[in-house]
Amino acid sequence: MKVLAYYTNQTKHILVLDDLKAEINQEDFLFESAGPHSKLEIMFIESLILPVRIIEALVNLKEQYGDETFKIYTTTESLSQYLFELRIPNIQINRLSQISPEKDSEDLIKFSEEELRDLLMGIYQIYGYDFRNYQLENLKRTFSQTMARETMLDFDRFKKKILQDLEFFQRLFLNLSINVTSFFRYPDLFKVLREEVFPYLNSFPHLRIWSVGAASGEEAYSLAILLDELNMLEKSIIYATDFNSLVLEKAQNGLYALPSLKQAVENHRKSGGSKQLEKYFYINHYYAQIKPSIKKKVVFFQHNLTSDTAFNEFHLIICKNVLIYFNPQLQENVINLFKQSLHRNGFLVLGRSENLFRNSHNFIKYKAGFNIFKLLNSGLE
Repeated sequence: MKVLAYYTNQTKHILVLDDLKAEINQEDFLFESAGPHSKLEIMFIESLILPVRIIEALVNLKEQYGDETFKIYTTTESLSQYLFELRIPNIQINRLSQISPEKDSEDLIKFSEEELRDLLMGIYQIYGYDFRNYQLENLKRTFSQTMARETMLDFDRFKKKILQDLEFFQRLFLNLSINVTSFFRYPDLFKVLREEVFPYLNSFPHLRIWSVGAASGEEAYSLAILLDELNMLEKSIIYATDFNSLVLEKAQNGLYALPSLKQAVENHRKSGGSKQLEKYFYINHYYAQIKPSIKKKVVFFQHNLTSDTAFNEFHLIICKNVLIYFNPQLQENVINLFKQSLHRNGFLVLGRSENLFRNSHNFIKYKAGFNIFKLLNSGLE
C-alpha cells in the first residue's frame, strides 16, 4: 500500500510512501483526500517528485481548505523545494543539522584522489551511473559540500552511506547533475538560431533536434516555441535527454515558477520572439504550465553521455555547458558521439566556454562569436 490514511481527533492524515507514478496509487490518493474533512494533513515520505495530476490536486485542496486547516509535510529537500517553486507551501521535517554555508567545506573535510576514485567505482557498480571520467576537482567540491551539509565529516562513513542508502544517494545525485537552465537562456544565441540556422534547416521535410543535458526542460520547450513561431514545429521533433531521471520527471510535468516566467518573457523578446510568450502557457496563481501543443513535440528520456551510444540522426544538436565537467578523454568521446549523430548538413551548438578539443579538424565554425559548428565538407560555405 503506497497511500495510508488515518484520523486523530478531527484531522485526517494521509501518508504517501512513494512518488505516485502508478495511476492506481494516484487514484488511492485522490480518493483519500476527497472531503470534506475538518482538517487535512498530507505527508510525502521520501517522495522526490510528483506528477502533474497530484500537484493540481494539492492546489485544489489548498484553495478548498486554506492554510489553517490544510498542511503539507515533506521529508526530502527535492520535493519541498519543487513545491515552493510552484507556490505550494509545505513543511520539511526531519532535516539533518547543517553547517553554516559560510564555512569552507574544503577546510573541514579531507580525502584523497584515490579515495574519491574508489567511491566513484562503487557508485558505478551499485547504481550504474558512471562519473569516473568527470573532472575530479568539480566532484571533490560537490562531495565536500554535501558532506558539510549533512554534518558527515568522515569520508569512510560518507562513502558507506552513499553505497548503502538509496535515498541518500538520490539526494547527492541531484547535486551531481547540471540543472542550471532557463527559458531562452542566452537570447543572442536563440536569435542566431531563429534568423540563420532554422531558416537553413527549413529546407528539410522533417527535423530532428537533440537537446543534451535537458535538466528541467526549459531549453527544449524554448526550441519548440521558437519553431512554432517560425511555422516549423509540426514537422519537427525535439529529443531532450539527461542522465538524471528525477529532473526529467520535472521536465515532463512542464510546471514552472511564476517569477522565472518574467525573465523568460524578457529573454524571449531579446531573442526576436514574434508572439506573446504567455500564449504558450496555462497560468494560474501558483505556476505556469506548458500547453499540450508544445509539450507533445518534445520527447524526454534518460541518456547517459558517458556510456550510451548514438540513437538517431539529428539536424541540430545543442549541448551547452556539459562538456566542461568531463575530463579530456570523455570530452573527445562525446564529441565523436555527436559527430556520429549529426546529419551531414546539421549543426552542433556548444556552450560559450567549450570547444571541440581534439576533434576540431572534423568541424568548421559557422558563426563568429558563437560556438555553432558544422561538419567539415558539409557542403555549406
